[in-house]
Amino acid sequence: MEKTTIGYNAGAIWDKLRETGRITIAELARKLNMAADETAIAAGWLAREGKVYIERINGLLHIRRE
Repeated sequence: MEKTTIGYNAGAIWDKLRETGRITIAELARKLNMAADETAIAAGWLAREGKVYIERINGLLHIRRE
């Protein structure tokens, strides 16, 4: 996957999190019509930049803006 694609997906996640607040990674992927692996990679990019927080709650990965 190219950096530009990851960056575009990260931007889409960032915008969607503004609307939704905390959400599971799976639900986020569905809402964005994005493959699970693409969502996870872009979420990792945002986490590395310190823009999001990812946590496991009841066995599900949740993401929210920092």
